[in-house]
Amino acid sequence: MKRLKIVDMGSKVQGVHLRGDRNNPEPTHFRVSLPFGDVDITRTSDDEYWVHVRVNRPGNGQYVPGVTKLGRISDARIDAHDKHAGMIDAAVLDDPQVYHLAVRLAPGDA
Repeated sequence: MKRLKIVDMGSKVQGVHLRGDRNNPEPTHFRVSLPFGDVDITRTSDDEYWVHVRVNRPGNGQYVPGVTKLGRISDARIDAHDKHAGMIDAAVLDDPQVYHLAVRLAPGDA
């Protein structure tokens, strides 16, 4: 599997470039592990990407009492060019004016 190179992307920002180049394939999954969950980017067979955000909760298969920490989704926001975030219906994520989805994660409790 190809190793991804971590690069500086600005002041206090590091990241990787996922290019979707079939001639020089990157891993199908790229994961960032957090103390209480993870963010997973998965390339589909038609060169689109899913971004998964998961927190450790009892019963989800990732939480191990005494080993892993609980997490929770504490906030979320959708931004569109033509609307204030509060005016956007979360059911219309495929609206062409939507350009940003943010999910805030925090340590959780049982």
